[in-house]
Amino acid sequence: MHGYPTLILKPPASSKVMKVPYSLIEAVFEAISALLPLYPTTLRQISAKIKAEARPYLAPTGYEAATVPTSLQGSSRRLVVRLHMTATRSGDAAEWAKHIDMLVKEFHMTADQLFRPVHEHWESTSGYRRGPANFDAEPRGGGDQPENLPPWTGTQAGSERMIGLLHFIGDSLCCHTKTAVTIPISSIVDAIARISSVMPPFPEGEKMGSSQTNPAVGREEKDDFWAVFPDIQLAALRLYLVIIQRLGRNFLPVTQEALDQMLRVFETSYRLPEIRTIAFMVIKELIGLCGPTMEKLAVEGLSLVIKSCCRDLLGAAGHLKRPKQQTLAQNGSKPKTVTQNADAFLSAKPDEETILVSLSKKHLAAAEALLATFFSSLPQQHLTSSLRIRMLRTAILCQIKDAQVASVLHPSRDGSGRMPQVILPYLARQFPHDRDVELLRFNFRPLATGSLNNVMGVEDDMLVDEEPKTVAAANGSSFGRSFSDSLYNPLAPSNPPDAPEAVERVKSPSPVAPPFSKIKENPFLPTQTQTQIQTIISEGQEVIVPPQSGNSLKRKNEEEDVMVTKRVDIENTKTVEAVPTVTSAPSQLGPVNTGQEDEDDSDDESVHLNMVLDSSSDEKDGE
Repeated sequence: MHGYPTLILKPPASSKVMKVPYSLIEAVFEAISALLPLYPTTLRQISAKIKAEARPYLAPTGYEAATVPTSLQGSSRRLVVRLHMTATRSGDAAEWAKHIDMLVKEFHMTADQLFRPVHEHWESTSGYRRGPANFDAEPRGGGDQPENLPPWTGTQAGSERMIGLLHFIGDSLCCHTKTAVTIPISSIVDAIARISSVMPPFPEGEKMGSSQTNPAVGREEKDDFWAVFPDIQLAALRLYLVIIQRLGRNFLPVTQEALDQMLRVFETSYRLPEIRTIAFMVIKELIGLCGPTMEKLAVEGLSLVIKSCCRDLLGAAGHLKRPKQQTLAQNGSKPKTVTQNADAFLSAKPDEETILVSLSKKHLAAAEALLATFFSSLPQQHLTSSLRIRMLRTAILCQIKDAQVASVLHPSRDGSGRMPQVILPYLARQFPHDRDVELLRFNFRPLATGSLNNVMGVEDDMLVDEEPKTVAAANGSSFGRSFSDSLYNPLAPSNPPDAPEAVERVKSPSPVAPPFSKIKENPFLPTQTQTQIQTIISEGQEVIVPPQSGNSLKRKNEEEDVMVTKRVDIENTKTVEAVPTVTSAPSQLGPVNTGQEDEDDSDDESVHLNMVLDSSSDEKDGE
């Protein structure tokens, strides 16, 4: 203190104005923004001054010395949007529409300068005419007038101004308004279409990009433009997401046009993870609106998106195979294969077969939601078999429950109405204690939703034919099978020779009932109750059809110790094949022959009930 006596008495005068911190400016903007809806008349007098103070923070560029925080940009934009509430009565809606038109016009004026390196094939649908571009100087825009944004110069600054304008339009749509306003959807979609019409060069070469480049622009400016163009595309996709989430189903009239623009942008920049993330989110919203009504050609256009979505999920889960690199010879042809020992291929390590890709949680969440939307919203009959198998494989390997449930609820049917790709067993194995999975297990019947003529399919029909034919219990249901086919035939060659209680089939000469043709009916439809015992009266004789066992194999196991052989004479009682119940008069049934013909055939037609040819029966026949 003794060395500097004038330090406290005479502080040095400074001509520099103290810089206000951005945090304080943001707090002031938030306070004024909260007061505007409550006191619009009081703040009407200073609305122009408020807009002038917020002007440098609306869409800042790198041309300014300082970097404006993102939070301050958002607060200043919300404040300027709410300034329409200070307008006179019935003028706030017009003021809001004028604000949106000013932003769209500023966007096109910036694009006229920034898109100089390419020949645009875009034609405005909102009536905007392109302005002239000076190729002798750097691209520049903006102005010092109060209604314009601050000036900018250079490709980098122009891209930041364009991105800021797109974000400004999105924030304007998210802010609440005092009254109902009219949103110029066509003008906003037209601005995004101008971005999607520019096709950047591919990494393999500049064949497509070279045809659009402007020879009057230097190579350095072209390289700078292609370096910042993906950021512009990303901002355009985010604006689409804001519009769709804000309008909902009201965006349906322009959904197909927006989807075409999305696919055009995705095909050119899908190699960037940021583009894929926002594209997955936007395409999910668009498919949720127009997916069920999409045609086959439109669904086929989503193949690249489906493959990219599955690839990202498989790579994050560690199931993505490493691509094999084939070396080319000096003349460009593939090298000739050399015969090697097969054991040499077994030395490859498992780590070299698959790769693990690190993606953000937001990216994976968007991909999982999009995969589930592909199953639930797209017409499954328009998807190719290879794409659906890829989707199912991804859902199973990555254990995505929502996608697997959606695939079960929306199966794919082939030409015959069958559903060969049902992954319910995999879903139940991965999520055994999940409530949704348990609900599907006990209530979902994929076979009952197919064609009525071929419900079970080829494989199921083969399984049904291999099962033993049994008879239902008394007053039961046969599940669509005819009564004659459901009876057990012990004389069939496929049955074992030691089957219990063999029953003889007697050929009746009378036309009792014509044979039934096998008809594949729905096994889940109930049928009429079958009768177990029939009595046919003809010429004083009675034919009784005994009730059949419910399961012949089970009866054999229960009564394998009790084997009683018994001979039944055909003259007294005949056991015949059961026929369906006949409700007509008994006169339609033919008489049962009991003459000499029955006596001659009695020895041939009498059989043992258990089909056991033992020695005792042979001795009795000899007697």
